[in-house]
Amino acid sequence: MSSIEYHNQRLSKFLAYAGIASRRNSEKLIIKGRISVNGVTVIDPATKVSKKDVVCLDGKLIKHQTDEARIWLYHKPVGEICSNSDPFGKRTVFDSFPTDLGKVCLVGRLDYNSEGLLLLTNKGFIKRYLELPRNRITRTYRVKVLGPNLNNSTLKPLRDGVTISGISYGPMIVRMISKIEKTSWLEISLTEGKNREIRIVLGKIGLKVVKLIRIKYGNFFLGKMRSGQVKEVVIPIELVKNMEN
Repeated sequence: MSSIEYHNQRLSKFLAYAGIASRRNSEKLIIKGRISVNGVTVIDPATKVSKKDVVCLDGKLIKHQTDEARIWLYHKPVGEICSNSDPFGKRTVFDSFPTDLGKVCLVGRLDYNSEGLLLLTNKGFIKRYLELPRNRITRTYRVKVLGPNLNNSTLKPLRDGVTISGISYGPMIVRMISKIEKTSWLEISLTEGKNREIRIVLGKIGLKVVKLIRIKYGNFFLGKMRSGQVKEVVIPIELVKNMEN
């Protein structure tokens, strides 16, 4: 359960929690005069609203949030796609979720051949906060790679950041865990979420990814969760405070 309160709060926060937009963009909507409270246009983002107030965006009613914010952890196995459905009939992560989970959204994604920690939430504002690049939420991965001559010099482009096919990939924190002949295990942390980022960057330096496991996303850890397990967790108070700033 969460300690986040949805009522008697700033209008911009109310809009963000309702999933309308980020706090910053919600303030812009208010300043532009697109929000009304009880039929009156409001242009001050600090205006307070309660559950009794009628709030509209461009004349369309915005529902008050009546349920608690929740977060679940899922240990995604290899062989599932992070999508509601697949036109080719591949299994999706939603096929594995309990039927009583209700409507949830994914925080970030893992590709078909990757496994590990995936976050689920019933609130769009939590998803946006955890995915937004400017919040610099750290994701950490254990990666098994194949390739000769792997050393600190080889890994320097990852630590410095690199541009590939016109796309810039920011610096990563890379630690070599073990190395046996041509097989190595790396621990890689990054704050971006570009598509297949780790595979692309490692491929650039001649390494083939054999196994990729996400073990951490922000305040949340995979730990000893078994593959396919779903577990609800308490939303850390630190995360709540950060989202409310």
